[in-house]
Amino acid sequence: MCGIAGCFNPRTPPDAALLQTLCGTMRQRGPDAHDIHLDDALGLAHTRLSVIDLDGGAQPMHGGDGRYTLVFNGEIFNFRELRAELEQAGGVFRTKSDTEVLLKLLIREGENCLSRLNGFFAFAFYDATKKTLLLARDYHGVKPLYYFHLPTGEFAFASRFATLALCPGCPTSISLPALADYLAFQYIPAPATIREGVKKLLPGTAVEFQLETGSVREIEWGAQIEIKPETISYEDACERVRNLLSGAVERRLIADVPLGVFLSGGLDSAVITALAARHSTAPLECFSIGFDDPRYDESADCKATAAHLAKLAPHGLHHHIKIVQPEDFGLLPKLVAEFGEPYADASMLPTYFLAAFAREHVTVALSGDGADELFGGYERYRAMHMIQNLRTFTPGFLWSAAAACLPDSGERTKAGRLKRFLRLGAVSGTGARYDALMSHFAADAIGTIAPDLRPYLNAKRTLPEAASLMASLMEDDLRRYLPGDVLTKVDVCSMAASLEVRNPFLDPEVSKFARALPVSFKIQGDRRKRILGDAFTKELPSGLAARRKRGFGVPVAAWFRTVWRDRLREALLDELPKQWDMFDRAAVERLIEEHQNGGRDRSYLLFSLLMLSFQRKKPYFFLF
Repeated sequence: MCGIAGCFNPRTPPDAALLQTLCGTMRQRGPDAHDIHLDDALGLAHTRLSVIDLDGGAQPMHGGDGRYTLVFNGEIFNFRELRAELEQAGGVFRTKSDTEVLLKLLIREGENCLSRLNGFFAFAFYDATKKTLLLARDYHGVKPLYYFHLPTGEFAFASRFATLALCPGCPTSISLPALADYLAFQYIPAPATIREGVKKLLPGTAVEFQLETGSVREIEWGAQIEIKPETISYEDACERVRNLLSGAVERRLIADVPLGVFLSGGLDSAVITALAARHSTAPLECFSIGFDDPRYDESADCKATAAHLAKLAPHGLHHHIKIVQPEDFGLLPKLVAEFGEPYADASMLPTYFLAAFAREHVTVALSGDGADELFGGYERYRAMHMIQNLRTFTPGFLWSAAAACLPDSGERTKAGRLKRFLRLGAVSGTGARYDALMSHFAADAIGTIAPDLRPYLNAKRTLPEAASLMASLMEDDLRRYLPGDVLTKVDVCSMAASLEVRNPFLDPEVSKFARALPVSFKIQGDRRKRILGDAFTKELPSGLAARRKRGFGVPVAAWFRTVWRDRLREALLDELPKQWDMFDRAAVERLIEEHQNGGRDRSYLLFSLLMLSFQRKKPYFFLF
């Protein structure tokens, strides 16, 4: 895993000092080595976390007698097969790295090779003869890539937002629509960022920048991958899931450094751990964290799962578990700096602790991310399906009237969850309804504390076309929520600890097959991820597949009333107004009072404001 960055500035060409500074901001992403490349007005920077071919994979990597240069962040898991193909065609290799395979493949095929890559990546490929710079991002958006392109010709990119902010010409104007999205969803969906003119490269896309003309060509290479519905029996589908996931895990065990697995108390990580234990040639290292709060602690389930899987592991299993204190308030500014732009999913706290704990023992860890989106793991899919069915004979005003009869006690209570369900039923349009569900609170709360954002709230959005509503929701999560929230969190928190995380469920073969399956194979009545549980019944502890999904939650609502009570008030009433004059201080104070007096649960919005209060608008918008 690595960090990459680059600047093209014909008016003020980048120099070695600037590029070394960019490397310095990406040190955690690549602590083992760094280097730069200069070619007139273009500069490229790379920092390396050595995982494969520790001695031979240095970057920037050059080819074609210096004509081509590559800076690459990620892993190509089918690089051995691709290398054999290239060697048969006369290719000669000087290293054992996947980077050189990618370089030679790009030289031979250009952008046409992207759909052949099994892995995750963000890279920049420079052709000094044609004066073109190709940026590309993997199909699911596991690895981030930010960039900007100015009418005056400047172009820059980076793995970290804070790194990009140092490139000359980087836009500084705040995007109000992006800020509204952040407060609603706790992250900013791609391609937007908090700055106008700065973009996230969308998953499954590439852009080619022509240095001499300043033109940019967008390439939606992921759209070329066709998903055809599978006509297969349920039993045969279970067998395919087993085989495809087994192959995906085996590919992701390739490393020249210590490797382990994240293990929670749930189904997804248990499946990955079972398969990794089967393929591992040494005792498998597994990592779990627990909390003192029993409402959020899964350590007992983790221990039980590890003990069961250890009996099936040919070479044994070493389970490491650590009880952490995620209410460490001092960690929040550090994570704000790592994320760069606003992000407020509170599960970042345990994710960082888990990554840092694993990094004490290994350099690479496998995780279960992506299973919920591919196999229907979220309760919200059934909730949306129920509302759609009930709306056919129940008008929206009746839903609103029923919701008004219930107390607003917060969604963590039964009454609060029912009230929210009824409010959703009053929303017209599935896209708007799903956004309302994902936002955790009504848009009018945001409009009250930040009136300038009202025009950008409640934007109408359409969901991807699919065979059914639930299939459409899963596809939407794969394109929007997974890369925008989940994978962003995992990448930033793991890279802050210099740990590489690999996601077997997002293997292209697994993903393509899962998306082609009927929804009934995934969700049946109250049962979610049905096929995943059935496919691995023999490996899993009894009852594991039926456990209620807990997620990686932390009791932020309680902390705002106890250990973080005074610090919250200080941050939101003193620091937030200094950086963000658009917020109504009195309205924010009322929001705090409502929550801390126990009247209403405002924790999601308060946490979003808290994370915003740690960000600096001037001289740079972000800490780094």
